[in-house]
Amino acid sequence: MRILLLTAEYLPQPGGVGDYTAKLAEALTAIGCQVCVLTAGEGPEQTEPWLVWRRVRGWGRKLHQDVRNAAKQFEADIVHIQYQTGAYAMKPAVNLLPAALSQPTVVTLHDLRMPYLAPKVAPLRRYVTRLLIENANAVVVTNAEDESRLAGDAPSSNPDIYTLTQPLEPPAHLIPIGANIEVAPLADREQLRQQLGATAETVLLGYFGLLNSTKGVHTIVESLQYLPATTRLVIIGGGTGSSEDEAYAEQLRATISRLELEQRIHWTGYLSAGEVSRTLQALDCAALPFSDGASYRRGSLLAMLAHGVPTITTPPHVPIDPSLRHERDVLLVEPEDAINLALAVEQLAANPELCQQLSQAGKRIASSFRWETIAQLHQTLYQQLLANQSINHE
Repeated sequence: MRILLLTAEYLPQPGGVGDYTAKLAEALTAIGCQVCVLTAGEGPEQTEPWLVWRRVRGWGRKLHQDVRNAAKQFEADIVHIQYQTGAYAMKPAVNLLPAALSQPTVVTLHDLRMPYLAPKVAPLRRYVTRLLIENANAVVVTNAEDESRLAGDAPSSNPDIYTLTQPLEPPAHLIPIGANIEVAPLADREQLRQQLGATAETVLLGYFGLLNSTKGVHTIVESLQYLPATTRLVIIGGGTGSSEDEAYAEQLRATISRLELEQRIHWTGYLSAGEVSRTLQALDCAALPFSDGASYRRGSLLAMLAHGVPTITTPPHVPIDPSLRHERDVLLVEPEDAINLALAVEQLAANPELCQQLSQAGKRIASSFRWETIAQLHQTLYQQLLANQSINHE
């Protein structure tokens, strides 16, 4: 089976969807699929163990021809679009792509934000999103919240989020993501902590991921003013993926300056997967106060859990499986609540037994999201599509 994975971001470009696509390609290859990742931008092409082609000239009008050419040359059985609205420069060409291809198409919706086209054209934004979903042969969602939105069970008050009042037919397939960062060997934890600015008394609080207004990094920064000077924040990654994210990053830097916290924050910049893993293992705890609630679509959350980092996050907006239980799996605080976030950090700093419990619980939860299982679920979906296509052609 030959699978062409289209993604707007890919290694070495930082970003969760790029990391996810690489892990999915690796897992599909391991179970016998032939995989080609098609993307744009600079970076090396790759021939083993799966292909990487950087042959997309942009996300505008040339996209359809580029994908058709690649699918033909690769002799793809399936074209699988990894869709995250902002990654495709908010342009609608990718939304129209399934209708332009002869191969069966699968769309994984990594988010349900609608593309920005122009002011006062909300109906058109909804229309092009509907075209992407309805023209695909199968739709995959990565979390329970998005599944509910496409089932008509969770209407959103956010006009930028695509929701349905009637269930999508056929229903979307829920296939979770896995941790994008594997646990790497760590030779000397104390030496690494010293490199991060820690002393014997320091509590290293971590954040991992791109900077984005939904990630709540500003709440973590604001919480530092209520914590002892021995608490130090490590921002792992901290890049931006769009102009909106860059504006948010500027506001964040202004807040850090206003609160005079520059000396208490360590920015790692972009790190390799192995370096990320080792840095996660050096942390005492982590904060991921998502404004839209904890969700297993967040690779950063799964990475923290997989590494056994005691994690503070926000309550999920809809029930998730496995559930995240307060003081048993994670600590839960409401979004935008810097004071209670600070209290949660102090609770962990004072309670090694609770930290150990959360660490073990996180690893147990993360083990539910194995990439081998994720690949097998995809393979089953692909086989169903090809079988249906064969029946339809008879």
